[in-house]
Amino acid sequence: MSQITLIDTHAHYNRSVMSDLEEQINSVNKNKDVLKIINVGLDNVTSEEAVKISCHYSKFYAALGVHPLYNGSIKALEELYFSYDNRKIVAIGETGIDTKGDIFFQVKKFIESIRLANHLRLPLIIHANTIKGSKLDANRYCLEMIKIYRPLYGFVFHFFQPDLQLIEEIVRLGGYISVGSNIIKPNAKKSLEMVKIIPIDRLLIETDYLFLTKCPNETGKATFNKICELRREKKLLMMNQLNDNAMRLFPKLK
Repeated sequence: MSQITLIDTHAHYNRSVMSDLEEQINSVNKNKDVLKIINVGLDNVTSEEAVKISCHYSKFYAALGVHPLYNGSIKALEELYFSYDNRKIVAIGETGIDTKGDIFFQVKKFIESIRLANHLRLPLIIHANTIKGSKLDANRYCLEMIKIYRPLYGFVFHFFQPDLQLIEEIVRLGGYISVGSNIIKPNAKKSLEMVKIIPIDRLLIETDYLFLTKCPNETGKATFNKICELRREKKLLMMNQLNDNAMRLFPKLK
């Protein structure tokens, strides 16, 4: 059987969350299951670190972002883009709305991030998280902002909190939807249904390591296998589809 080698479209390899960063990077480099990996910034420091890693390791690519719950300057991200070899900077993000934090401050950063993505001709990685009991729906709020400010080079809702009613609209606006370990949980009925109805050319796979899994290789394989099961598709064909989708949204991966 052919080797299944996937693009992980969202992970976090940086010193703020890893005491053994070099060991972790070496593990990825040796891992034949990983074709490429998008290392996503959380703030200015981790974004710069992601760029430096991408410059030294062939499998790693970088996304520049200030996470909704982190502090940072979007202007500094632009300066960072032009301060390094930016051929492997593939996206702006993650950015968006998380109802744990100050929404007013997040919206300002989100708008600035969309404008920066358009200026640099890059796609946008969106974090939309609604905590239980929140009056505001982060998915819907982000979508309304997208309608107004229009990411021109595509966007993805990463680790999408399943809202089946929004999938058609996200796709119509040029968006992609990324899934991870949320689809391998026993009680993930909405997430399972979501995988079945997302247009196959708009589906991405991620680990969100190490925030949402401690075992990225095992979790990645389980997620991929579940996608194949739900879509009733052969593994080699699904691998090619997911990797093609990632390179279509993030052209610099090519």
